[in-house]
Amino acid sequence: MNAQLQAIGASDVLTPALTRDKQQVARQFSRAAQTYLSAATVQQQTREHLLQLCRQDGIDGHWLDIGCGPAASLKALQEAGAQQISGLDISAGMLHAARQHCPDARLIQADADHLPLADHCVHGIFSSLMLQWSEYPLQTLREWARVLRPGGTLALATLLPGTQRELQQAWQRIDQRPHVNRFTPLADLLKSASLSGLQLQLAERDRITDQYASINDLLRGLKAIGATNVNAGRHPGLGGRQALQNLASAYPVTVNEQGATCYPLSYEVQWLIFRRY
Repeated sequence: MNAQLQAIGASDVLTPALTRDKQQVARQFSRAAQTYLSAATVQQQTREHLLQLCRQDGIDGHWLDIGCGPAASLKALQEAGAQQISGLDISAGMLHAARQHCPDARLIQADADHLPLADHCVHGIFSSLMLQWSEYPLQTLREWARVLRPGGTLALATLLPGTQRELQQAWQRIDQRPHVNRFTPLADLLKSASLSGLQLQLAERDRITDQYASINDLLRGLKAIGATNVNAGRHPGLGGRQALQNLASAYPVTVNEQGATCYPLSYEVQWLIFRRY
């Protein structure tokens, strides 16, 4: 791992590679706030495994969930040993849902790149499937490290390139517009973490695949969790009925154990545990 980090120059992670409208991201997650928990199966598996890793590492003191969404992790962090819990999200709709699920938690609406918190004020940060939305991971991780106490834990799960490859490959047969969000390579994330004063303790990776009965179900599923395309240059909307028919024809289908045709959508999930220097 150290050799991998040394091979990357600091300049490789200093310039943002993505262009996204943060407020659009916030709006799309607000729209998905009431459907998120029932639709987010991959997100649930990812979150539960990250919680398991946190329990193994130990949880106490004040923990902050960044990108908390509808607060699915806050009670679990408290039950695992956190004496104080806070949730932060840029989406007003998600925080409204969070208040319904976890009314006793401290909830903060803020940009993850600009935390309205004092230096070294939390013992741990939990963040599941939020970092991939960062425009500038180095800035984001430096800000998270700022609020962590020395010796504190950053537990995060994120998505890597190759996520939604089936959808990306199918769209590429139709047009050259970006239809799938871009993801930061692991090497760049690790370098950004090292430059932020974070020391890697554990890394695990897995591919999780959702199966859908139709292309329409797949696209509705993405909309229900707020994970729609926000890249610059995207086509507004999906392109109409003909585009959807073309997408269904180009999509790599599989057959499940019952013999039914399925539309798979895979996620390259990376779990990382860091310690603050």
